[in-house]
Amino acid sequence: MLKRMSVPLTVLAALLLLATPALAGGWGIISLDAVPTEVHAGETLHLGFTVLQHGVTPVHHWEGVGPVEPVLSATNPETGEFFEVQALRDEGKVGHFTVDVTFPSPGAWEWQIQPYPFELRSQLEPLTVLPGVAAQAEPATASGQAVAPANTRGLLAAGGVILIVAAAGLAIFRRRAVQKPVPVEVP
Repeated sequence: MLKRMSVPLTVLAALLLLATPALAGGWGIISLDAVPTEVHAGETLHLGFTVLQHGVTPVHHWEGVGPVEPVLSATNPETGEFFEVQALRDEGKVGHFTVDVTFPSPGAWEWQIQPYPFELRSQLEPLTVLPGVAAQAEPATASGQAVAPANTRGLLAAGGVILIVAAAGLAIFRRRAVQKPVPVEVP
């Protein structure tokens, strides 16, 4: 009986030994320096992060494979927009990288960082990108012409009413001034 069990145990041990080198060091995760809180379309976001091998050890070079080259990719599922930006190694701590990224439009963006040559992508929480500051100041119509914000339209309307009343008053005053006096006979 012991002989029968030793063959499967030997095969299992050999398989585990062969599988271990393939899994050793094969994954890394991303740890953001800070989670972005207010991101506006068209504005550059400076993002710092660390690549952690096995989720623990900061790494910028995978021994025997090559340098770590993270790529940030983002997709706006609503519009179909997609872009990728390669991160640069920071000269600071080991495994620290930075990337400057500009989201082109507002909306809910799905984004991730792939720390090549590691195979595991770090999927980050969806990011809500707000309209750009310029877009908030000057809303545009479908034709692309700027539309004044509602409070400005109210001021313009009040100014227009004042101008109309002033013009009417001026017209009445001028009409009275132009009339010739009627001579009156005094007895």
